[in-house]
Amino acid sequence: MDKLSILIWLKNFCPKLKRTTTRTERCRLLLSVERMEFNDDHIAATWKNVVFNNGRVALYDDNEKLLETLDMYCLQKEIIRDNPNLQGTRLSRYDIKEEYGKWRLADELQSKLISAGGEAIILQEKFDVMEMAVRIHVFDPFLFTDQALEPEFKIFHESDFDKSINSKKRKERSMPKHENIIKNFVNIEIYDKNDEDEEDCLGWITIMEKCDSDLRTLLKQEKLNLTERKKTAIGIRHGMDYLAKIGIRHHDVKPENILLKNGVAKIIDFGVVMDASRRESYRQMGYTRRGSKFKYFYSLFAGSPGFSQNHQLTGGHGDMSANIFVFLFCDWKTAWTLLYRPG
Repeated sequence: MDKLSILIWLKNFCPKLKRTTTRTERCRLLLSVERMEFNDDHIAATWKNVVFNNGRVALYDDNEKLLETLDMYCLQKEIIRDNPNLQGTRLSRYDIKEEYGKWRLADELQSKLISAGGEAIILQEKFDVMEMAVRIHVFDPFLFTDQALEPEFKIFHESDFDKSINSKKRKERSMPKHENIIKNFVNIEIYDKNDEDEEDCLGWITIMEKCDSDLRTLLKQEKLNLTERKKTAIGIRHGMDYLAKIGIRHHDVKPENILLKNGVAKIIDFGVVMDASRRESYRQMGYTRRGSKFKYFYSLFAGSPGFSQNHQLTGGHGDMSANIFVFLFCDWKTAWTLLYRPG
């Protein structure tokens, strides 16, 4: 899969990707702040209001104290230009609305669908004789909608990166390579065509190894025996330990985000991670996100009900236990009862 063949594939593939969004231009602006790099990463957790004015972004806390000002990104300038009523208006980060949009895939792609969520879908795709999985993850809610601007693609290939063994060298061109971590063969960053400095990545298209099943389905249907459950648990633990060693903290480890291939557990979905390494190469290959939000522990408020680590929902308090191991060693209904039945 050389870059030219990927570009040709993208030209045919992307027009078949369509979705709707219920989010507004105001939501887009607020979400774009979540992708910004601040001089002080702590601001990712403490900013509450923002003002876009005269090419600048001003961030404020709960007490209206000015925290930081930055230059607007390209997309932000375009939104303000097209919506002048938003310029100079104080916007609250709590104004981000829930997304109820839907993917509207061409019939050809619908038949290849593996899984779908509000912001991401996974499709089955063949490259030459290889069956792959393709994950499309949207960061800007207008991406692939009728309102979307023309995108620009930047392609990265795993063969250009070494295996990461620790998190010490920030500029090292390496990426996660471990049997218990999903292998991304190609990651395609999507930018606004006018974003010449490539400041604001609007989404990913990731070509990765195709697996056999997800852990949630296997556990819910009681299809794993004790030996297989032990092997899976050990694999998840090894994968999480490796990620921690190289500077990645995965904060959304749940059965849906564990795939199995030939009985080997693979950790997937790096949308809610903390990047302690600050390596650009991790972002380029789709393993960490751009923005101060993903570099500071207390700014990761998101998570999946039932599987979030407690600190994600309590502002840093609570234990760090991973409930996924309870589900591995109890039957499905018992695990939910043990963990979440009211005392």
